Amino acid sequence: MRRAGITEAEIIQLTLENVRSFYHRNPEVTTAPMADNFMWIGSNDFQWCEGLENFRRTMEKEYEEPPVLISDEEYHLLFHDRNVWVVCGRYRITSVMEDGTAIHAHVRGTYVWRMINGELKLAHVHGSHAQDIPLNRIVTMPEPLTADMDYFDYLKRMDSITSDVNKIAFRDTNKNYRYLFPSDILYLKAAAQWSIVHTKTETFQVWGLLADYEKSLPYSFRRIHKSYLVNSLYVDSIHRYKAVLRDGQELPIGKERYMDLKHYLQHAV
Repeated sequence: MRRAGITEAEIIQLTLENVRSFYHRNPEVTTAPMADNFMWIGSNDFQWCEGLENFRRTMEKEYEEPPVLISDEEYHLLFHDRNVWVVCGRYRITSVMEDGTAIHAHVRGTYVWRMINGELKLAHVHGSHAQDIPLNRIVTMPEPLTADMDYFDYLKRMDSITSDVNKIAFRDTNKNYRYLFPSDILYLKAAAQWSIVHTKTETFQVWGLLADYEKSLPYSFRRIHKSYLVNSLYVDSIHRYKAVLRDGQELPIGKERYMDLKHYLQHAV
């Protein structure tokens, strides 16, 4: 039996652990604190569940998928009284597909905890994905998710339709503009006043310094060396003082940047 005097740090820690267990595919831990009449409103149309058993059935397919990376977590206690605590939060999730592409989403959530019969229970979760799309842009979405579809294949199709606004523009040495999704890029290497872009299929030289691209690329791109800016999603392992990518390439890590990269990779998972 839990006491009513729950501290702010305790309720935030419980929320964080529940969110992580969900994306780490641990259903027993995720559902353990949920109330029998738990209410879930997710970001997709089918993600509306009234009752714990309905939540379990709805999420069966997603729990078969590989774990998802979580980073940039932030939680705050929004409100509380004697028996109710409301936490709001936001974080970034990343799922790397078998073909090496990645799905990114920034998630916002509201979490309502209640004291029920002397036990602290998670009564409600409402989550949404943040997506900046111009209002004048008309998008035709794919058909609704059905039981015979792969969950992350469906999300990937949605991402391919809506995420072209997030492409990065590069001007190459032939003065042509190239537009790439961040997930297409493995790393950038400095070359005097130029930078060399390495993708999964090609390498080309572009105008601009690494410092300029470091400002425009997503947070997952980490400066690991004065001459290298790497997409951390493709870092398979690190050791002093090298980063091994998923395709076997090895990149140098500056000694002063090694611990920062190690800390980032540990907390991104």
